[in-house]
Amino acid sequence: MTHHALVVDDKLENRYLLRALLTGNGFEVTEANDGQAALEEARKRLPDILISDLLMPVMDGYTLLREWKADEHLRRIPFIVYTATYTEPKDEKLALDLGADAFIVKPSEPELFLARVREVLARAETGQMGAHAPRIEEEEAYKTYSEVLVKKVEKKNRELEQRALELEVSEEHIRRLNRLYLALSETNQSIVHLHDREELFRAICRIAVERGGFALAWIGWLNTGNGDIDLLAWAGESRVWFDRLPRFNIRGARAAPVEIALSEEQIYLCNDLLASPRHAPLHAIMREAGLRAGASLPLRLGGHIVGALTLFSDEPEFFDDQLMSLVIEMASDVSFALENFEREELRRQAEEELRQAYLDLEQKVAARTRELASANKDLEAYAYTVSHDLRAPLRGIDGFTRMVLERNRNRLDAADQELLQRVLASAGRMGALIDDLLQLSTLSRQTMQIETVDLSHLAEDILGELRGGKPQARFAARITPGCCARGDARLLRMLLANLIENAVKYSARVAEPCVEFGQEQQGGSTVFLVRDNGAGFDMNLADKLFQPFQRYHHPDDFEGTGIGLATVARIVERHGGRIWAESATGQGAVFRFTLAA
Repeated sequence: MTHHALVVDDKLENRYLLRALLTGNGFEVTEANDGQAALEEARKRLPDILISDLLMPVMDGYTLLREWKADEHLRRIPFIVYTATYTEPKDEKLALDLGADAFIVKPSEPELFLARVREVLARAETGQMGAHAPRIEEEEAYKTYSEVLVKKVEKKNRELEQRALELEVSEEHIRRLNRLYLALSETNQSIVHLHDREELFRAICRIAVERGGFALAWIGWLNTGNGDIDLLAWAGESRVWFDRLPRFNIRGARAAPVEIALSEEQIYLCNDLLASPRHAPLHAIMREAGLRAGASLPLRLGGHIVGALTLFSDEPEFFDDQLMSLVIEMASDVSFALENFEREELRRQAEEELRQAYLDLEQKVAARTRELASANKDLEAYAYTVSHDLRAPLRGIDGFTRMVLERNRNRLDAADQELLQRVLASAGRMGALIDDLLQLSTLSRQTMQIETVDLSHLAEDILGELRGGKPQARFAARITPGCCARGDARLLRMLLANLIENAVKYSARVAEPCVEFGQEQQGGSTVFLVRDNGAGFDMNLADKLFQPFQRYHHPDDFEGTGIGLATVARIVERHGGRIWAESATGQGAVFRFTLAA
């Protein structure tokens, strides 16, 4: 058999929960949102049981119960009170006295609730529950009902007053948080825009008072030598705090919050300064200054505590966990700013040192330039002396020797003529040496004209000139076409001429002399090379190869002044490149060089 239940409650969610529970257990459910609607619904169709809340608009549950038991058609239908508001014993007694068949307090476990509903239905169906009249007279019922309502109203008023107080406290707390958030935001802006430490400290104290709502804010700097805490910046109306306490020190009694924080190297908080025995020596001054709660937060620089930000409120119990987290963040931002100031100071010092070093370097460069200019003048004078004063005697030696040979050729024997020929050869070598030295000395001073140079074409010209000047010279030549580089064409020709002439000279005594010019790639760079298959040299001597006057063969074997490779090295250096050689005695040599001009 399906039972029909009428559920009465002004809250939709409560009706929904009861409907779900009852329909899920075989009941048919009708709903009403107040007592008046429940009476109308029941008179249209009688339910098997009624389950009603007490606190409802229009007609509450108590009134519905009285009307229900007064109606001859409804009084036999069980009435269950289901309430979360009227839960006291007096409330239950009034409901039962008015004729309720059961009184259940919300929330109830579903199984227990259903068991109670089925119990009431079973009693009604078996006749154990008659249509009993109210147990109290109407006048007494009204009196008791009024007392219950008054008591409930008083309780509700107390709850509303408590809630209002809580809301007021909460709103004040939110206002404090908002003020501190604003102070924190302006602190960060000041850190970004202010570049003077003292100016920033003053701004932070002002922001803490004007935006954060603190009575006093100040920043002290620790003197590690004597323990004094020097006042750097402050803001607020409590000037008496500093007038009466002109000096703080961590080595004394340590009664002020800042002294405790810096001596213990940790945050110090007291929400009731006047109740703390630790601050007893300062209670009179704190009372006069209007300081009731205080927090002192150490400031750090380079891992060391250097000072403290101290904040006072004129209200006790001002600091809670959320407010403390914000002021801790403010102190952390100040420490961050100190680190930035330190880095900026180091940067400025480094820049000043660099600027001074640059000025010193400029002065040294200028002095060195003057020295080099003077040296160049001396070198030019020396070159002129060599060219003029040495060439003239050499020309005299050469000319007079030739005259002696011409005039006395028939009177001089072969030995004397050979001696005179040797004089001429020596004079010639001396002249060539002077020319090479002059050439080497002017390489560093000559202005370079940078352009794209076809080195392959230069090598062909040089080899052609060598063949024309020495018809007896026999050698094969292999030149890789298209070898080009950026550089001074005149100097690059001199470079190739020295290397190719050496290759031809030192390979002249092999059966099939061969000279090669080309290029190759090494590590992404173009490397040029001149190779021969001639006499070669010992690589143990390679470190001196490009120094002036270094010769590894006897002049009678291979002529030369020992200046050529030094000239080559100087030209390569002026083009930003490098040169090196590989060889073995009797197996030829290869000279490689790069050009970065």
